[in-house]
Parts: sequence; C-alpha cells; structure tokens
Amino acid sequence: MRRRSNMEISSLIVFLSIISIIVQFVAYYFLASQYLILGISAVALIICTYILSEISLNFEPCFIYTILVLFISFIITLLTYLGADTLIPYTNTLIGIVALNWLVPTIHCFLRNMFDYGGRIENFHTFYRNVSIIFILFYLGILIYGSFAADAFPWVYRMKTDSYNFTPFWSIATLIEDYINRMVPFSDITTYLLSRILTYIPYGFYVILLLRNKSKLIRFISLLLLPSAIELFQYFIIPARCDIDDIVYAIIGGVIGALWFHLTNVIYRAISGRDFLAKESDFRINSRTLYY
Repeated sequence: MRRRSNMEISSLIVFLSIISIIVQFVAYYFLASQYLILGISAVALIICTYILSEISLNFEPCFIYTILVLFISFIITLLTYLGADTLIPYTNTLIGIVALNWLVPTIHCFLRNMFDYGGRIENFHTFYRNVSIIFILFYLGILIYGSFAADAFPWVYRMKTDSYNFTPFWSIATLIEDYINRMVPFSDITTYLLSRILTYIPYGFYVILLLRNKSKLIRFISLLLLPSAIELFQYFIIPARCDIDDIVYAIIGGVIGALWFHLTNVIYRAISGRDFLAKESDFRINSRTLYY
C-alpha cells in the first residue's frame, strides 16, 4: 500500500473527526441508553482509528485525530455543563464520551503496536508520549480542582470537618461507626475508599513508566511526592481537606498503578517479544517475573 501525501492524510483526519463527532452526538441526542451511546461512540472511534493507521502506516495521524475529537467533545461538554444555549442537555454520559475519545484510540493503537511484529506502522512512541501528555494535563487539572476547590466533588467529601486530621484512620473509622449505627449507607464507605485509591492509580503507572530504570527506593519516594505535596498545600490552603489517611490511600493506589504497569509490560513482552516502549536497541527492562 502506497503512503498517502500529507494533504490526503490531513483531509482524512478532519473528515473522520467530523464523522466521529456527528455519530457520537446524534446517538446522544436520539438514544436514551447510556451504554448504547457509549458503545456506538467506541465503535466509531475504533473504525476511524483503524482507517487512519492503515492508510497512513503511521500512528501520528491517530494522535491528531484523537486531539480533534477530544477537544471538540470537551468544548461541547463544557458548554452544556455551564448552561450555554445548546441543543443537547448535560448528563454524565457526555463525560463518558470525552473519556472514550482519549481512551479508545489509545488502547487501539497500543494493541496494534503490540501485535505489529514487523513494525509496519511507525511512530508509536511519539503517539503514546503525546496522548500521555494530554492525559496527564487533564489528570493534574482534575486532581488540583478536586483537592483545592471548596465545592468540588461533594460526593467524595461527605464527611465535613473544620480542621486537618493527623490521626491515622480516624475518618474511615468514623464512617464505619456511622454505618454500624445506620447513620450512613455502606456506599459512603466504598466511595470514600475507592475515590482516594483509584485517583492515584494513573500516577503510580506513570511514575514507574518514567522511572523504570531507577532504583526501587527512588520509585517509592516518587510515589509519595505528589500526595504528600497536595496534603501539605491543603494544610495551609484548605485545612478541612488535609487528612493523613489520604497519603496512605494514595500509596495503595500508586502501588496498584505500579503493578498495572508491570502487568502491561509482561503482557506486551509475551506477545511482542520486547518491553513496552523499549527501542529495538534497548535491553529488556528486567527478565524477572516481578520487577517492581
């Protein structure tokens, strides 16, 4: 298959981006089922990403396509959330569409690269670096907003306190006691724990990815840096959010993220014969079964 010109690829990227957005928001407007909307959106993204990678034999057009659909869907979602005069109402499904517009092309390109034994499609490293930068910017923005905005995510901060907490596990113990006394539902406990643990799984993944050739001590200290910094700033800016337990749950989430990276690398190595994001000239990260 001959390589297409830059003009042809650029036109195709714009065309497929427009088609994807139209399919997603037409489905959102006319269909009631959240799962059906997200399913149709995912299928459209997979088809368009596949077409781009096959025609261009390069992952970089897939990144540009990802940026376009992500940016357009984010702007539409933001406008509806702010109450702008739009044709569609705001629901959480819009957040799902925005997330899919990053997640589906990333997973698709990851799988294509993992099973691409001959290196037929180029520049996966550049693609993954760029989509990771976009994700990290979104991630840090949401993390900072959720950590320091007084009214952010009230379902996460249902326990109201007036000051900081340096007593380990006081918050979760209070929630459990309230549940036993039937003052709060069990979902409050799971929400409290999962929201704090899941938040730092991506952080753990990227810390180990970036520092995979460093010592275990450096990687472990790095897992502590972000949650400790957030709690320190909360102590001075918004003391009611400062809780020593958050660092503990962040470490748990970070370790899960580290194991997630390890599992990703094991699967990638088993199928492709090389480490995830390793260059052809690089040695494998480590041949042991459990490296981290």
